[in-house]
Amino acid sequence: MSSPLSVILTQNKLTGENFNDWKRNLLIVLNFEKHSFVLTQPRPPTPAIDAPDRDFVALERWDNSNLSAMCYIRASMSNVLQKQHEEHQTARQIMDNLEEMFGEQTIQAKTDAIKGLMNCRQKVEIPIKEHMMKVMAYLSEAQTNGAEIDSATQLVMVFQTLSKDFDLFQASYNLNRKEMSLTELMKELQAFENIFKGSGSKAEANVAEPSKYTPQAYAVGGVVLTSFVKAVSNVELNPVGTLLRAIF
Repeated sequence: MSSPLSVILTQNKLTGENFNDWKRNLLIVLNFEKHSFVLTQPRPPTPAIDAPDRDFVALERWDNSNLSAMCYIRASMSNVLQKQHEEHQTARQIMDNLEEMFGEQTIQAKTDAIKGLMNCRQKVEIPIKEHMMKVMAYLSEAQTNGAEIDSATQLVMVFQTLSKDFDLFQASYNLNRKEMSLTELMKELQAFENIFKGSGSKAEANVAEPSKYTPQAYAVGGVVLTSFVKAVSNVELNPVGTLLRAIF
């Protein structure tokens, strides 16, 4: 194994009961080495003799990455599992078979992560960054174990976990519907938190230069415009429970 990250695989070989942890480590290595695409993309068809060079390059890249991925997988297995997967020709075949053997662990881990997220609620004394890191960990665990959650649904699920202190932020989002990643959302929430929970010069600076996502009507001289809140208070996101069909 040539990757500097491969040590996490050699030190934590797949034995069966540790399938979820092993799979998580494997994906870290394959993503770093840019080989993970072979787990989701089929092998390109063999190009015709007169096909463009890019077709031959694409096929060669897939074959090389598939070979590397299989080596990483087999080298990080117990001897018994290696023997069972000697005849497989693609990394995808090996992973599919492992999912059949140990898939119950994956389903349980996905279920636990989704339940954890649904029950997660921000406490008033917890900073938004700390809360968001916890929420993002739940989402990552769920997706690693097979949950398909698009970016819009992720935002909806995150908003369901926030405290009442962020109702105004959520109302603004409902009106603007700005697309953003979870990292971008966390930064915007932190900016909002600084405006309304900050003190002294830091808070004043934030009010003087409001977040680009925050309407200028958020605060004037530190006074929240309650009329704005009332105007949008009936705009709500769908409950997380209605989204589970899309996830499972």
